[in-house]
Amino acid sequence: MEPRTERTVLSTADPLGTTLQEQGIELDYVLPDYYPDVCKLVKCFVTPSVLSESVSGNSLSYELRAEVRILYCSEHSNMLQCVTQTLLFSRTAELPAGEELSVEILPAVDYVNARAVSRRRLDVRGAVTVRIRTVARKRLEVLSNLSGKGIQLRKTPVQFPAKELHSAQSIIVSDDLELGSTQPALLHVVRCEARPANLSKKLVSGKLMVQGDLRLQILYACERDGGGSLEPLSFTLPFSQLLDMNELDEQDDIRISCTAASCDLKPSAEANGDIRALHCEAELRVQCHVVRTVTEQVVCDAFSTEHPGTCKTVEFLSADTPVPFSEMQITSAKLTCTDGEPDCVYDAWCEVRNISSEISGGEILLTGMQMYYIMIRDRDGMPRLLEREEPFEHRFSPGQLGGEDMLSVSARSENCTYTLSGASEVTVKSELRMEGCVTHCSRISVLSDMEIQENADYPHDFALKLYYGKAGEPVWDIAKRCHTSVSAVMDENDLSQETLTEAGMLLIPIVN
Repeated sequence: MEPRTERTVLSTADPLGTTLQEQGIELDYVLPDYYPDVCKLVKCFVTPSVLSESVSGNSLSYELRAEVRILYCSEHSNMLQCVTQTLLFSRTAELPAGEELSVEILPAVDYVNARAVSRRRLDVRGAVTVRIRTVARKRLEVLSNLSGKGIQLRKTPVQFPAKELHSAQSIIVSDDLELGSTQPALLHVVRCEARPANLSKKLVSGKLMVQGDLRLQILYACERDGGGSLEPLSFTLPFSQLLDMNELDEQDDIRISCTAASCDLKPSAEANGDIRALHCEAELRVQCHVVRTVTEQVVCDAFSTEHPGTCKTVEFLSADTPVPFSEMQITSAKLTCTDGEPDCVYDAWCEVRNISSEISGGEILLTGMQMYYIMIRDRDGMPRLLEREEPFEHRFSPGQLGGEDMLSVSARSENCTYTLSGASEVTVKSELRMEGCVTHCSRISVLSDMEIQENADYPHDFALKLYYGKAGEPVWDIAKRCHTSVSAVMDENDLSQETLTEAGMLLIPIVN
């Protein structure tokens, strides 16, 4: 009679690595008639974002948006001009082989160069690197129970995601922004940074409600004292949306992240022609990851007291519920105006680039680069951009860490401030906010099958044997070696623990 077996299916996230794609940025732009001629280029920025993605089998399709913003000055004018163009790309990528693939797409600017081919023509060349992190859901069928043929079992609890959902949805935030009564009329927008903040979530009738604020940092060109100038603005727009996700539960671990895919500002003129209002239309991309973790007892070792047997084992990565963390570090950099004192500072901001994370010495080590920018007016009344790149490093320990633990990290710069620290030197301070989660993982060997050699029997021509046990030796190993049961060894020797506390002679009863 064959042993009775019961099986269960375990699932785990299997990272398949990172795929890199490069997208070239090429723009040959002829200025419209209403733009003045180019005399001096100040800076060119490219802001990439992902608008949508879809996975079909091992193929990924996604839409990439690149906003190109060129700042320049014309001859005999100190007004900072801004040219904005949006480039859209449809890309595909072959993913590593696997089942139920999910991806995380991270675009970043490699480089960008701009030059004036003529007074009316601009040429932009650059590249965006797209990092595609792929994770597959791996399933293993393992033994949860065996009975008959004198089989003895050793079980262990394993945690795994019984349910895992990935969703990327868009939220449209629309509002009218008005300038204060003391602020000069707007000519055109020079810079706009849109950043979601204060994200929160709650379940409403099994659906997910996402709430937060969209913070806008705007720098616009205006006229002041008969010349060109720049003026900063800030707005906070609340948003909330019920996401189309069903069958969620309070016990689910739900992680959300949000980025601004686009933010368009359209000026609104008054009757006298002054622009004192902007209509904001922003698209936010909400990434939602839902994990429902369960614990099951599975067989990690087995033997028969009657017949020899062979166990087949597989390695399983047991994963706990992700633990979120949030860290903040104050960073600073000194920027110098090399050819004189700045007449005034218009704005300061900071970007985070090339962030990487690793577990080192029982701590999480985050490294990356920060690019600091300061827009100033020099003594000649011309706008200038000072910039400096500085590395950063941050170590912290969210608790006990292991070599198999998995990290998910994002970083952003908040609340940039500046002070004049010298005649020609400006110090910029930034709050570097690092958020993410750590998933504690451990590799466990579990049984996928067991074969019993029923035509071979262990000899049972004695009822008792002597065994000298060592301190710290598991009773399971002794019982397995002697083809008996753990309970029989413990009962015969009045043991209260399944590990020997001291060395000594044991009586080993033979179980038939």
